[in-house]
Amino acid sequence: MCNLDLEKEKKYYEDGSFIVLRTKTGKGHRERIMIVFRRHEHTVPQKAYEHALDIITKIGRQVFSYTPKFVIMDTTFATINDHWHLVGTDLDPKSEDFSQILSTRWIKVIDNTVMDESEI
Repeated sequence: MCNLDLEKEKKYYEDGSFIVLRTKTGKGHRERIMIVFRRHEHTVPQKAYEHALDIITKIGRQVFSYTPKFVIMDTTFATINDHWHLVGTDLDPKSEDFSQILSTRWIKVIDNTVMDESEI
């Protein structure tokens, strides 16, 4: 995956299409994760995109269990521009990138206090 050494990265999930791992820079967050497409492509098919959202939501509920809400963001300010990925992050106002998070389109807001019916 680009410049990632997958043997050294903290991985939370992987399958034949996707890997969920801790982002290289935490930017002041307790946790920050991303899901990347194994194939080096800029876009993914819609079904794969929906599958990726399901995966990062499920993994994110575990990783971000310490906070009531977390978001999955668009790649507006991405440092990896040539490889499809999404980032999941908490909403810590003390983080280095909090104003950037507020300026980025949120794809999904996950409320950890309420279980989604599909997860029951």
